[in-house]
Amino acid sequence: MTGLGIPSAFAEQAGASTDTKATAPGGALGRDEFLQLLVTQLANQDPMNPMDGQEFAAQLAQFTSVEQLVNISDVLAQNGEMNGMLAQSINSGVAAGLIGKSIEAGGNTVAWNGSDPAEMKFELASSAQNVKITIKDSAGITVRELEIGGRAAGKQTFEWDGATNQGHAATTGSYTFDVAAVDPSGSAVDVRTYTQGTVDRITFGQDGISIWIGGYSVPMSEVSSVQD
Repeated sequence: MTGLGIPSAFAEQAGASTDTKATAPGGALGRDEFLQLLVTQLANQDPMNPMDGQEFAAQLAQFTSVEQLVNISDVLAQNGEMNGMLAQSINSGVAAGLIGKSIEAGGNTVAWNGSDPAEMKFELASSAQNVKITIKDSAGITVRELEIGGRAAGKQTFEWDGATNQGHAATTGSYTFDVAAVDPSGSAVDVRTYTQGTVDRITFGQDGISIWIGGYSVPMSEVSSVQD
């Protein structure tokens, strides 16, 4: 609960007359504690030396400030919950609208259909003297390793013809690819890989919204571009 400080003279006058804990967590008076302390002070004041009217008015004004701050805090908390629900609803609607569209998202999965070249995209943080691509099947077994030479900084595209290291055609399905790059000094270059394909469904779970492309999924937060 939002708290507000109180003049020390007020606290000293009422503190000796009550055993009730007067402070909210954090050491600041909350609305209920403030009101209780004010009532206790009035009940125990010296009839021959009552509280000064101006001081009492100031204390009432301070209590009103406490009340207003608490109300503002409650409203902000409610608005935060409503904004969260609204954002979730908007994200769900946007995700549903992606079905049937081609997207690009952070990831390293690629599909091979047995005939058309499989396009793999990656981004280099800086120019690389040599780039190596390793393609693995669903069991994590390497099926192809390719040295594609130097590449400039930025987004790059490479097409895999579906051939394995032995020269045979790979079976159709989903594969993963890893990209390793080094600069002229032999130092590693940072690489970001991308997954692309047509969205066929979406799912909602504890980890958020998942966008499915064939048999694999990517988090909605990783989607970087959408095409009709």
